[in-house]
Amino acid sequence: MLENIKLNIHRVQSMDIGALREMVLALNREADFDYPVIDEAETDKHMLHVLATKDDPYMIYLIAYAGKKPVGFCLGYIGHHEWGKPGLIGVGQELYVVPNKRGGRVALRLIEKAAEIAILAGVEGLECISMYGKTDKRWEAFGFKPHLIYGHMPTAEFAKLVDKFTGSEA
Repeated sequence: MLENIKLNIHRVQSMDIGALREMVLALNREADFDYPVIDEAETDKHMLHVLATKDDPYMIYLIAYAGKKPVGFCLGYIGHHEWGKPGLIGVGQELYVVPNKRGGRVALRLIEKAAEIAILAGVEGLECISMYGKTDKRWEAFGFKPHLIYGHMPTAEFAKLVDKFTGSEA
């Protein structure tokens, strides 16, 4: 009965990487990204980066457990806008809750903890990274609205551009 077990949220530690990896893989399967390519090898590189930077106070890596069972995570960072206000910002990058715990308070508690860490570090605003052209529903439910849209150029098109400017076969 997970419903009766208290939710424990803490910063990701080395012992959490296996559980985090499995949830990141599940998030990527659900999101079905076409860009960037995020396969198991890229997920493993991502986990190595989390391990290498987990003690950086500007990285906010949180994992939630109900008892001993991992039930969600929120990964983000504290960064700066080069110009404009707010200058110091907290950025939510990835938010995931296992399917059988959705609709409860896991995501809310993860975002609250991330916001608390960011605010105590002096951030002046919060942002999130979302799917192309819209605010991801996971973030939208908490009041986030789109303000930037990044585009990408497919690799084959980029190779043509490289060839055009370098005269080489990319």
